[in-house]
Amino acid sequence: MKKIIFLDIDGTLYSTKIGRIPDSAEKAIQLARKNGHKIFLCTGRSLSEIQKYLNYDVDGFILGAGGMVYADGKRIYDHPIAQRDVSRIKKQILKAGLGYCLEGAAGAYCSKVGYEYLLRYFSGGETDYDKQVALCMENGTYPESFGSEENDSIYKICAYGPSWLPLYPKLAELLEKPFVLTKSVEHPEENLCIGEVTNGSVTKGTAILKVLDHYNEESFNAIGIGDSANDIPMFQVCGTSVAMGNAAEEAKTHADYVTTDILEDGIWNAFVYYGLIEG
Repeated sequence: MKKIIFLDIDGTLYSTKIGRIPDSAEKAIQLARKNGHKIFLCTGRSLSEIQKYLNYDVDGFILGAGGMVYADGKRIYDHPIAQRDVSRIKKQILKAGLGYCLEGAAGAYCSKVGYEYLLRYFSGGETDYDKQVALCMENGTYPESFGSEENDSIYKICAYGPSWLPLYPKLAELLEKPFVLTKSVEHPEENLCIGEVTNGSVTKGTAILKVLDHYNEESFNAIGIGDSANDIPMFQVCGTSVAMGNAAEEAKTHADYVTTDILEDGIWNAFVYYGLIEG
């Protein structure tokens, strides 16, 4: 039976440690599509941040953690954050003592503090500042002077700090419904933590249901593969859920299967395990 496979990007498909997608993952995607399975990139990244993947060998995209959905080259769902809400959330993030990045359709715009964190996040181990800037630009991320909520549609807002405690709980208290805070990255050894602010009623899970409706498919034909807490809504609606070996423990507890690390052929091994490709 042919499956629809939903792949998270950061930490699942794309490794920040090497600054690219492992070769085995790219080969697995090509073989799976050749075998008739559909592939969707299901990411917290906005449209601007996946420009280099737009010509990728996939059937569609779920972007902004569910805020925008493309299937077969057509946008079938669009739900940006209202400008007034973006402006308020920016102030709340700053009040909590964190940096931010506004992830929009045309670009991802960072406060000074947020940009410094992203330079390290996308560095792939590169220490030269100019090369770090180039890698950030390659991933559609810029200083806020390049744009803001006033001239772009924003789908997700990330908050950046050195650790989850004590600043992020303060931000969670400041947020107003329906907006919620989800921990997406925590690397204590690198003093790097990322929290995602999204509309709680718009998730990767709600977006996957729209894709399944588009194809008139049932959830048992969907496979979701991810590594962080924002992938849990995806796991909850897919018939099969897979956590990467490098995934957060919270994500692993919601998965049907835990594959190997992203740098240990995690995608390839998961595809082989579920018979999507031959090993």
